[in-house]
Amino acid sequence: MEAEKTYCLYCHKLLKGRSDKRYCNDECRNAFFNEKKKEEHSVMRDVELRLKKNRRILRDVLGEYHTKTTTEKLLLQKGFDFKYHTHHFTTRNADEYVFCFDYGYLAKEHGKIIVVKEIKNEE
Repeated sequence: MEAEKTYCLYCHKLLKGRSDKRYCNDECRNAFFNEKKKEEHSVMRDVELRLKKNRRILRDVLGEYHTKTTTEKLLLQKGFDFKYHTHHFTTRNADEYVFCFDYGYLAKEHGKIIVVKEIKNEE
């Protein structure tokens, strides 16, 4: 009885050697898994780029100030995407700041935005 032939999962060449072998070599194995993760990495890269852009916009608007008031319209003109942020922080006064890494903003009435840099507690 002849053993069943197996083929590389990436390049589809006939495999020789162990019966449980799945790839020709390390290159085929790595290429197979890289191809499999390509879409996931693309989505994550897109989100990361949007977060970095949002952070850069907030940093540039804030400049050397500790806080600065701007408008939602100005942030949108610069390409800010309000859907992307890293975390929220709610103060004792129930003000909810939205952050992109270490820069954040507080949305106020009439399209006003207060931009801040996160304050680190040193203990």
